[in-house]
Amino acid sequence: MLLLAAIALSGVLLYQWRLSQRQLEARTAELRTLSDAARAIASATLDEDELYRLVYRQAVQIADVADFQIGLFEDERCVLKLHYRHGVEQVGAVGDLCVDNDMVSWVRAHGRPLIVRDLRAQMVSHAGDGVLRSAVFVPMMARDAMIGMLVVQSERANAYADSQARMLGILAHQTAAAIQNARALRQERMRAQQMELVSAIARSTALVFTLADLLPRLVEAIRAAFGYLFVGVFLKDELGYVVCRAASRQVMLGKRVRPGDGLIGACVAEDCMIAVCQSHPNRYSEVVLPLRIGERVIGALHLQASDPKAFGPSEAHYLELLAQQVSVAVEDARLYEQSLERQRLAQELALARDIQASFLPRSVPNVAGWSVAGRWRAAKQVGGDFYDFIPLPDGRWGVVIADVADKGVPAALFMIFSRTLIRAAMSSSPGPADVLARANTLIQTDAMADLFVTVLCAVWDPRSGQIWMASAGHLAPLLCRADRSVSTVRLAGPALGVLERIVPEQICLALQSGDVLLFYTDGLTDAMNASGEAFGLARLKAALSEAHGLDAGQIAASVLSAVDAFTGDEPPFDDQALIVIKREA
Repeated sequence: MLLLAAIALSGVLLYQWRLSQRQLEARTAELRTLSDAARAIASATLDEDELYRLVYRQAVQIADVADFQIGLFEDERCVLKLHYRHGVEQVGAVGDLCVDNDMVSWVRAHGRPLIVRDLRAQMVSHAGDGVLRSAVFVPMMARDAMIGMLVVQSERANAYADSQARMLGILAHQTAAAIQNARALRQERMRAQQMELVSAIARSTALVFTLADLLPRLVEAIRAAFGYLFVGVFLKDELGYVVCRAASRQVMLGKRVRPGDGLIGACVAEDCMIAVCQSHPNRYSEVVLPLRIGERVIGALHLQASDPKAFGPSEAHYLELLAQQVSVAVEDARLYEQSLERQRLAQELALARDIQASFLPRSVPNVAGWSVAGRWRAAKQVGGDFYDFIPLPDGRWGVVIADVADKGVPAALFMIFSRTLIRAAMSSSPGPADVLARANTLIQTDAMADLFVTVLCAVWDPRSGQIWMASAGHLAPLLCRADRSVSTVRLAGPALGVLERIVPEQICLALQSGDVLLFYTDGLTDAMNASGEAFGLARLKAALSEAHGLDAGQIAASVLSAVDAFTGDEPPFDDQALIVIKREA
């Protein structure tokens, strides 16, 4: 068993490693493509028309491009500057992208990319020819101003993923910056170099997965790439404080700031970049950038430079990208750590399930003239329902089914505890009522948890066909006679663990040829479908009656199939267990 467990664990770890490798490869490829685009824009001496063509060549490296358009806003119009169709430039093409195009208007109003996965199915207003099926509309942003629109379209539906839209968005931002600075190539090349440094930082930390390893490496990579005097990464803690988790000065580690206090607190509270550019040449300048994932601010990046004008308006773009890269790296590390924790818990729960399952009977009584079956299904990986068959002297059998009033690990632990006490009581008590009374005393004496368990306990004598039963708050068993009529066997008694002393009612049944006795837990009758309707006792009786002609194992399977057919895809919210005893002759 240990060898099999080790092999299984090795397989899981190998799968996780391969998955991580694929994610890293995809991320590295994305960074390489963006880096290539940044270098291409920075290294070429371009007029605007040649710049548009370069952007097209970069776009086809990112996504499927059947139709490509770039337009620049002039007042309310979006004037077409370049149009490619199936790789051929449409020379002389003119037009306004805003005309009959709701998507361009939407992107202009909201300022973020839009993916239309199926132009026909979504029936959007779009000036197309009907052949194009999906599109990405990307705003071209420069210094917080939208100067134009990049439109990429495919003849396939669902051609674009979110990652491609993100890459096109970055390409569009780079293009917008290049257009605005076409007459100042030197400044644009400097910006591209800064982008390259951001990409280099991303690549240098791409293989680091835990926050403890990632944050110091990020700080050092940023400091070395840009030559800053100070770099600090501050993250929110559980109490809402902003705490320095990594810094180029060790004295800053652990510093806590209230949201709203100082530059860092104000940056986090107001979700905005705050730059202080000193006029005195001997003073440093600093900037604090919010670290955000979506609309959620997770911390701040604090930078200080010796140049008093290091963080002017022209640097805002790359600083925001740098902060974005730090945010993504931090979030990826957190998600990775959470994934490891979930995997660890899943492995522990799987082991707990195996341990719990080992307490269930490995076989059912094999008695001539009878068929017996037991089934157990946990709503979670572990649960509180259980059943048991206990061999007794003179060919008799103890039969137990129980339901702990909880779910998950606490219920599973209490289930094992209760099962042990019931077995101990069964060995020293003459009848099921005495077994339950004795087990209740033991539970009251030893249990520390505020839990209780309902139990149906029986002593079955196959030779005489008699079965003595007592209940501790459990659902009444169902008796299906040979004529398929189904009745409820009423029993009274409180659950175990509620009262200090109990005196359960005990009855005796004589099973005739063809009679079927069903013990079950409320996970069957309470199972719900998508409409919130419970399976109920009436359907359970009908399922038992319908399956009467089968043997016990087939009856159990048929009843569970009826429950599953009723609930459909709805996951069970409670454990399910049943026992079927049928007299065949």
